[in-house]
Amino acid sequence: MENKQENQGPEILPSFLNRRVAVKKLQDAGYKISDAQFYRHCKKGMVRINPDGSILEAEIRGYAANLKRVAGNIEDLNDMQSQKIQQEVKKLELQNAKLKFDQAKEKGKYIPRADFEAELAARAAVFDTGFRHAFNVHAREWIAIVAGKPEKSADFLQDLNRVLDEVLNSYATVKTFQVVFEEK
Repeated sequence: MENKQENQGPEILPSFLNRRVAVKKLQDAGYKISDAQFYRHCKKGMVRINPDGSILEAEIRGYAANLKRVAGNIEDLNDMQSQKIQQEVKKLELQNAKLKFDQAKEKGKYIPRADFEAELAARAAVFDTGFRHAFNVHAREWIAIVAGKPEKSADFLQDLNRVLDEVLNSYATVKTFQVVFEEK
């Protein structure tokens, strides 16, 4: 890393090796600053430079507070590596989630959408066929039940509900149905 650490008393203060490194870090952090502009500001005393040419990070942070920022933030001065690590962690989390999904899919927890839709279509066809068959088989019985008399509608509805229950019960099973799809 380009930061230099000086021992000034009992604590170590982070600093930048020279003006060029400080300008580069400010630019990387998204601040609009040129080398010449920074050098002029240093000569005017806006940034204090240590006798060895290094600049304390606290000085740069204070100076950066008055700069126009194009992108990024002041934390970018020393957190670029941590941001990279955070991005890598997010990437690993996404990869982990994908692996978990793939594993659940292999265990049969998920099925492809096309297979699901084909199964629904097949069951709807079986459902439709079941009703049409029941209507054809029971049509004569229902005609005989009412014999053209509206007062017998309760008997008619009772028998319709019985047939409906039969068809629904045969449909609501885990049986495998064979359905042929034809293109038109």
